[in-house]
Amino acid sequence: MNITIIANGEFPSGEWVEGLLRGADRIVCCDGAAQKYLCWHHCYAPGETGRAVMVGDADSQPEDLVATAREEGVALERVVVAEQDYNDLTKATRYALQHWGGGDTEVTYIGATGLREDHTLGNISLLAWYMEQWPGVRFRMLSDYGEFRPMEGRAVFGSKAGQQVSLFSLTPEVPVSVRGLRWPIEERRLRWWWEGSLNEALGEEFEVQGGVIVVYLLTASKA
Repeated sequence: MNITIIANGEFPSGEWVEGLLRGADRIVCCDGAAQKYLCWHHCYAPGETGRAVMVGDADSQPEDLVATAREEGVALERVVVAEQDYNDLTKATRYALQHWGGGDTEVTYIGATGLREDHTLGNISLLAWYMEQWPGVRFRMLSDYGEFRPMEGRAVFGSKAGQQVSLFSLTPEVPVSVRGLRWPIEERRLRWWWEGSLNEALGEEFEVQGGVIVVYLLTASKA
C-alpha cells in the first residue's frame, strides 16, 4: 500500500511528482493542501477521475471546495478532526493508517517543508515519532531537493558516489557510527544537529548505526 500525504507547505514542482501521485494507492490532503492537489490535478490530469481525502480542522478551506473538486473530476472526502493536540499532518497520518495501514505500507509526504521554517522542523521531527508509533510502516518525506527517512538502530541506505548525506540524531545520548560515508563517524554522540550534517556517500550504499536518527539524502537531480 502506497499512501501519499500532501501537506500545506511548498508543493514540489519536479516531474517526479506526477509519477508519485499517479502511482499512489491513496492520497490524503492536510486541510489547506487540498487546493494545491486540485491545482495539480487540473494542470496534469485533466479529464481523469481522481479521489482524495482531506483531513484537518477545516479552518483553512472554502465551504465549496468539495463541489469545486467534483467539477474537476476529483471525489474529495472531507474529514473534520476538531482536536488541537496534534497538527494536520499527524491527523492525516493517523486517518490514513487507521483505514489503510497494515501489511507492506509506505507513507510518502510531499509539501511538508518550505514556506514556514517552524512547520518544516516540526514535520521532519514527526517522521521519527511516526516510526515509533507505527512500527513496520516505512515513512519518507520528499521535496524537489531531497529526501528524509527516519531510522532506529541500524539501517542501510541506497546511494550513489558523491551524493550528499546528513544525519540528525534525536537521541544524542546514543553513539552513532557510519560506514560508506566520506567523513568517518565512530561511536560519536551527536549532541547538535550540525555535527552529523554535510557528509558524502562513497558508493552505492552506506550504513548507519545509532539511536533515533533522521537521514537526509540530497536528490536534487529529481527536480
